[in-house]
Amino acid sequence: MSSKNNSADVPQVKVSPPTVNPAIADAVALDHDSEHGESLTEVILRSADASRAIAVISDAVKKETARIELSIAYARRRLEHFEASYNVPSSEFAERFTAEDLQGGDLEYVEWMGEYQLFQHLLQDLALLKSFTYVAE
Repeated sequence: MSSKNNSADVPQVKVSPPTVNPAIADAVALDHDSEHGESLTEVILRSADASRAIAVISDAVKKETARIELSIAYARRRLEHFEASYNVPSSEFAERFTAEDLQGGDLEYVEWMGEYQLFQHLLQDLALLKSFTYVAE
């Protein structure tokens, strides 16, 4: 990769999210998809030690991935509690129901919706982190 401002002795580290992890692809849609002719987002970091920079960034991403996976498991358990109480899947609840439709009223509606939205956000973050590739130049 050539650039006007690059120093020959400072390698670059590129982090590119190419695709969504197939295991959760149905739960997440990323804005950039190479298969549909759209460009990918690239993040370029410059470091005097590209291999070490990749190791540090990769380790941080793995730790954040593990934290998010634990959060997803916790959120899933909370959603399962609501789903069992009302015998309704969370996705259907989020699409169709309002607070007036629930026996417990507003508080449980707000808690369930908040948990479901958090769960969806965590899935998107996890898919993004798992899609990163690391390239040193």
